[in-house]
Amino acid sequence: MTEFNITKPEDFITMPWRNGLGSTIELVKHWSGDSFQWRLSMAEVTQDGAFSDFSGYDRCLLLMHGKGMTLTDQVGQQWRLSETLDAAHFKGEDLIDACLHDGPILDFNLMTRRKDCRAKVFTSQQEKSQKIDLNGDLFLLFSIQGNTHFQLNNRQQTQVQEQHILQLGSSTADTCHCHGEAWVGILISNP
Repeated sequence: MTEFNITKPEDFITMPWRNGLGSTIELVKHWSGDSFQWRLSMAEVTQDGAFSDFSGYDRCLLLMHGKGMTLTDQVGQQWRLSETLDAAHFKGEDLIDACLHDGPILDFNLMTRRKDCRAKVFTSQQEKSQKIDLNGDLFLLFSIQGNTHFQLNNRQQTQVQEQHILQLGSSTADTCHCHGEAWVGILISNP
């Protein structure tokens, strides 16, 4: 029998941003020492402003709901997020300013501590149905909208309900076939 964990919305934790300008819904994280090694979260952005400093972390931010926003770093590089699952990849120490396009948005955040791990991100924006090689240490699947189905090593298909997170360890399976309307898959590897 295949073993995996499911994190439900009632297990999520709401916490204030480091800069005090809003709050984050922490979905799941892994502690290592005095800080987290990796974290998945969501945040509603209601006003333009600067991002909190997360030096030492790599970040991936995806648009979940809303008309979008544009992120600009200290050297003028920009990421325009206007479609669901549009992504921006940047360092936690970058000085990021966000400018909303037309009203509040909800985003999805992945943070990985650079010295501990790296992550590869897959989304249904690339393809609604994908076969992912699980050549890492941990696989996370977040069903953003609707139910997402997954199949490990071509065995029985299982469902992840909307706003739930699946966690698979490295020895669980070699491949995962994911299919659904809007989902994010994250493969985390330790150095």
